[in-house]
Amino acid sequence: MIVIPYLTVLTTYFSYGLLFVFSQIRDLFQKITGWFNSNNLQGYTPICLGLEDFYLRRLYLRIQDYFGRPTSSAPNTWFDVIERYSNDNNKTLKRTTKISNCLNLGSYNYLGFAASDEYCTPRVVESLKRYSLSTCSRRVDGGTTVLHNELEKYVANFVRKPATIVFGMGYVTNSAILPAMIGKGGLIVSDSLNHSSIVNGAQGSRATIRVFQHNWPSHLEEDLREKIAEGQARTHRPWKKIIVIVDRIYSMEGELCKLLEIIAICKKYKVVQDVS
Repeated sequence: MIVIPYLTVLTTYFSYGLLFVFSQIRDLFQKITGWFNSNNLQGYTPICLGLEDFYLRRLYLRIQDYFGRPTSSAPNTWFDVIERYSNDNNKTLKRTTKISNCLNLGSYNYLGFAASDEYCTPRVVESLKRYSLSTCSRRVDGGTTVLHNELEKYVANFVRKPATIVFGMGYVTNSAILPAMIGKGGLIVSDSLNHSSIVNGAQGSRATIRVFQHNWPSHLEEDLREKIAEGQARTHRPWKKIIVIVDRIYSMEGELCKLLEIIAICKKYKVVQDVS
């Protein structure tokens, strides 16, 4: 049961390696014959250079029909995809009249609101007519509407807190809030597979960052015990603040965080826990 995933990974990388080698050989022959350079415009800098150009021509073109496919329906769980064909080895793709009904495995439509809904859709249309699609401004510069304030009140009541702040983007939430929560003299203990928004926010905070093994509460406890005992670097003073940061759901891996165990450790060592 353990061998099969490793064999799958090995065969995948082996196939990719073969394709890479043969593509390099093809490029070499094109350079020798001069056909490769004949298509370059004299006096103009190439848009793509080096491996990026190689990847687009030799690897991406083979499978580009599987990326950015045109759709003809709402991006629901199942949606209609327009089939395409190519007469020049996938350099250009032309649409057909054929439509395939496909399972959507690449959507951020977690709550299912992207498709038509009897309750939500009419209210969304009404809100768009009244408030427009966007305020075209940051909230601090005049982009706050009545809806923002109402939503923050509802969220605060739901989580039983005095107030909340609503961000329009999850990436901005983590990367902007962390530098405001902790700074120099603080310690951030972060899961090794946390989202890049958390990584960027932690790096921008100027706090000391310690990474523990993914979803491993015992390793988290070892790190906390060690860093609390050591204190800050050079001065060995106690940390001004310690924050443990994890993802509730690791979307890239499809794993759930061992949240209850991690919260218990945070309470044991009296540190702040942040669940993204």
